[in-house]
Amino acid sequence: MLAPVDDGGLSLAGSASGMLLLGATFVPTFQFSLYLMDLYDLRVAAEDRGRGARLLKAAGVTTAMVGVLMLVAPALLPIHLPPGALLGGAVGALVGTLGVRSALRAVVGSPSRVLIVGDGLKARATATAIEQGGEDSFHVVALVDPRRPRSATGEPEPIHEAAARFKADYVVQAVDDMRGAHWMDDLLRCRLEGRGVYEAAGFCERVLRRIPVTHLRTSDFAFAEELTVSGARRAAKRAFDILVASTLLLCAAPFLLIVMAAIKLDSKGPIFYRQERTGLNGKSYFLWKFRSMRTDAEKNGAVWARSNDDRVTRVGRFIRKTRIDEIPQVLNILTGDMSFVGPRPERPVFIEQLKQQIPFYALREAVKPGLTGWAQIRYPYGASVEDARNKLEFDLYYVKNGSLFLDMSIIFHTVRHVLLARGAR
Repeated sequence: MLAPVDDGGLSLAGSASGMLLLGATFVPTFQFSLYLMDLYDLRVAAEDRGRGARLLKAAGVTTAMVGVLMLVAPALLPIHLPPGALLGGAVGALVGTLGVRSALRAVVGSPSRVLIVGDGLKARATATAIEQGGEDSFHVVALVDPRRPRSATGEPEPIHEAAARFKADYVVQAVDDMRGAHWMDDLLRCRLEGRGVYEAAGFCERVLRRIPVTHLRTSDFAFAEELTVSGARRAAKRAFDILVASTLLLCAAPFLLIVMAAIKLDSKGPIFYRQERTGLNGKSYFLWKFRSMRTDAEKNGAVWARSNDDRVTRVGRFIRKTRIDEIPQVLNILTGDMSFVGPRPERPVFIEQLKQQIPFYALREAVKPGLTGWAQIRYPYGASVEDARNKLEFDLYYVKNGSLFLDMSIIFHTVRHVLLARGAR
């Protein structure tokens, strides 16, 4: 007689393998869902903190995706999942994430309190900018006019006393007219008492990661040590550009052949489109793109791109929405005309117009234009002078604070924008 086979060991091993596969699948899928739901953006995460709607959506999408995988896996692999393992894993991951979020909030604490010195246009603009773009980490407690006398004493309240009364963590100087500024000693005392003291432009740069043009002075950039770029840093950025551009080109090459055929079959004209753009130090170069418009798109002269542009072909609408039309720019990166990350390359005809209407617009030319950039992921597609002004503030932040770490962060967020087809026309 044959002895009975004890499959308890195999069942146990299958269960262990199943749990390991579940964990190895659930964790990265959940993190990717959080990424797509913008929950790695501190502003969005702060807005979602109360309802948790995005977090629940991410958990739901992850559970569904992993559930499908777990249904298929037993047919392909010798694994076994205990009843309720998937639901238990989903609940555990959700509870764990909520616990981490709560712990982080307890560590970080309440928003930092900001006292603004001044109550004019500059002070109000600074307060609005902080409240709208402070990522829920800063709260404006008051705008104090250092020249206005108090009714009780007939003398202005010293700034350091106001800062103590409002329990301010930061004091921001934003007075429109600095003539006869007698409160500088008070600001120094605030600094000595342990409070952060900033000029409006410096604080907006720290909080909003943009440099408001209305607050900018030439001296702010003239004395900025960050603008002095060493040879080693230039070489590192160039190596980074070549590595990323080459990787993108190699990975996308098979798909690009299909795109090229689709463009050729969809409409008459060349597959590629060359257009003059302004690069580093105002030097012109020709940018490569897949053609997404009719060949007669600019028969009446250069115009801004617009939403639902009727000049765009059928294939062009798809490749513009998915940013595929911009992939040939990797050739410009490899030849050194562009960087992978930098300000958006603009056409010389628009550059000249914007330089006349927007102060400091020429500062964008201090770095190479990029395939993606800080302004591209922080501000929607712009097609007006006002949009150009707002995007310039993000570009100026990048010009002053650019680094390989910031480049990697921009690329990280760019992937999400491409997958969700954001900011394209």
